[in-house]
Amino acid sequence: MDRATAILANKILGEMTMQLKNISLLAGVSLAALVLAAPTGALAQGAAALTGVVSSMEEGNMEGVLVSAKKEGTNITVTVVSDEKGNFSFPADRLSPGKYSITIRASGYTLVGPKEATITAGQPAKAEVKLGKARNVIGTLSNAEWMNSLPGSDQQKKFLINCTSCHTLQRVLTSTHTAEEFMNVFKRMGTYSPGSTPARPQPLLPGPRGVRAPISPEQAEAEAPYLESVSLGNPDSQEYSFKFQARPTGKSTHVIITEYDLPRKEAQPHDVIVDVDGNAWYSDFANQYAGVMDTKTGQVKDIPIPVLKPEQPKGGLDIEFEPGQANVWVSLMY
Repeated sequence: MDRATAILANKILGEMTMQLKNISLLAGVSLAALVLAAPTGALAQGAAALTGVVSSMEEGNMEGVLVSAKKEGTNITVTVVSDEKGNFSFPADRLSPGKYSITIRASGYTLVGPKEATITAGQPAKAEVKLGKARNVIGTLSNAEWMNSLPGSDQQKKFLINCTSCHTLQRVLTSTHTAEEFMNVFKRMGTYSPGSTPARPQPLLPGPRGVRAPISPEQAEAEAPYLESVSLGNPDSQEYSFKFQARPTGKSTHVIITEYDLPRKEAQPHDVIVDVDGNAWYSDFANQYAGVMDTKTGQVKDIPIPVLKPEQPKGGLDIEFEPGQANVWVSLMY
């Protein structure tokens, strides 16, 4: 999911039963809503805006491929999943007439074409989506696939779970760090707020919450050489093949995912609540803002929050409606 619109990161397939009222954050600076849908075949029989079949030379018609359509000039991306025959269908009430870019998610594959489709009112568009084996899969791996692919015991790899809530393991496992340099990285990680980014680190101040030891000193001594030995940036690292997660099948393909890009690129949406009008309110993990988005139009409004403690890391966590009131409350970091 590791940039502005990476929605289909690790959690998507594990949350297939989530309702719209439980809008979840799946990555970076986008919000996503996931709702259950009728079987793809049934959608194809009803009113559809865009239909087609996903196939590849290697597998023929492919089940479980996530096909996404984003209308030109908008911040909304809609995704459906191909069924056991490779068919996919976007309901007419999800895609209005216009020009759309097409993207896919299928581990180990890349989109050959088409990469665009034009939808005309009252006339369903068709796209025969062709995939090819990806030449370089490193940029497509989810954190779960990195973890499954790494050599070593579960005990050796377990500490990396602490890294995946903040960034992709690609950053770690393609680095050129030596074991000694990894030791310095561990120390540095413990001095920053969780809302830090490479472009905007937020140092912690001395005090009860001023130290965040990601792992113990003893564990660091053991894990630093391990990371050096498996990092692809090290010319002497162990060789290993990548293990892809299985694509969704059966009922897991009966889903529609809607993603909303947020205009403020440094936004880190954390918690989300939805009001009676369908507006999504969210806290920002690393910035003094709350946000509200119209889920029908994708229009977003940033609400600045006063800085009460300039010396402390910025950001918010929990966001709640006041019972019986229209007021929204946000709890701040530190």
